[in-house]
Amino acid sequence: MKIWTVDAFAKAPYTGNPAAVTIVGEFPEDAICKKIAAEMNLSETAFVKPLASGTFHIRWFTPLLEVKLCGHATLSAAHILFQEGLVSNKVTFSSLSGPLTVTKEDDGLVLDFPLQKTGPALPVEAFIEQLDIDTSVVAAVQAYDDLILELENPEALRQLVLDPKDIMKIDCRGLIVTAKGKAPYDFISRFFAPRVGVDEDPVTGSAHCKLAHYWQQKLNKDSFIAYQASTRGGEIHITIQQDRVLIKGHAITIMEGNWLA
Repeated sequence: MKIWTVDAFAKAPYTGNPAAVTIVGEFPEDAICKKIAAEMNLSETAFVKPLASGTFHIRWFTPLLEVKLCGHATLSAAHILFQEGLVSNKVTFSSLSGPLTVTKEDDGLVLDFPLQKTGPALPVEAFIEQLDIDTSVVAAVQAYDDLILELENPEALRQLVLDPKDIMKIDCRGLIVTAKGKAPYDFISRFFAPRVGVDEDPVTGSAHCKLAHYWQQKLNKDSFIAYQASTRGGEIHITIQQDRVLIKGHAITIMEGNWLA
């Protein structure tokens, strides 16, 4: 079984978010998928199974469990399929989040993902106390299966240090912390998901399915340039089209090999 490591949402090696990608004739048992993902020890490992011409079934595993949606591993999987000549300029994935497409353009790969709308505002005081945040929190909202906290100061976001144990007390898949950006970025963010085995994810495509709607309401616009301000960092271009969000980024193959076990 061949396996690749790809840096997604990256224009240079060792930036963006690394994912593992493997193409299988049949999916291994779930327990084996989890063991492979744990062995790779990246935030996501994508398993891709051919279905028909240009169509594949994709599944995503963190080191702990299977997830319903992952952006950077989908970008990585599409990158490998294009690289290996298995598709030309468009691929469709069947997934737990419905059909997803990735289109190859001259200036990057474009994910067509569901727009996940944010809910009503939540009281910020409880989260400030629970997370021991010593900075100004502008707003808190439920965002599908995540929670979004907006900070007033983008530099405070970059310097923010959170305890994964405190985040795990919050009933959500992950915590998205965001702030209005400085040119050229409309907004910046960071994403923490210790409940699924990822203390901080470097660049998170699925989080931007929520951030797109959140900042659409705040900025009254449909297109954004965003930056995820993790240590590795990554730039994401976003366009909202009705109930879908187009997420554009680059990917670089870092390693390829054979799984021997």
